[in-house]
Amino acid sequence: MIRDMFAVRLDGQFVKRFIFLNWVLSGLLFVFFLACFDVKAAIGVAVGAIIANLNCIGLDRDCKRIVRWRNIFVYYAGLAVRLGLVALAVTAAFLIFPGYISPVGLFVGLSVAVINFYILVVVMVINRVRLKEAV
Repeated sequence: MIRDMFAVRLDGQFVKRFIFLNWVLSGLLFVFFLACFDVKAAIGVAVGAIIANLNCIGLDRDCKRIVRWRNIFVYYAGLAVRLGLVALAVTAAFLIFPGYISPVGLFVGLSVAVINFYILVVVMVINRVRLKEAV
């Protein structure tokens, strides 16, 4: 469960839960930007979040390949391909839809995984401190 994740009990489902929470945070940020800013910013968040979440899925697959093939080259090859695709997607988004995507929204969308990671770390630290105080 996600409660186990926040309580620092990590298992094999951690990455799947993290990616699920990335999608949830993406949706919340999209709705927030749609309500508080203009549609261009919300579309930027959506495009950036899709790119970031697909990058997280690719990172998970690369890490599994490292374990299976026992070769770090697989990770760097996958990382290079994903970074190239991210650069291509961002450039194409600005070239094809120049007036429809906000750069600020795109930056926030691309930062979804980082924001989620920091939220997760803060919650884990708070739970760890509570656990130590209880003992």
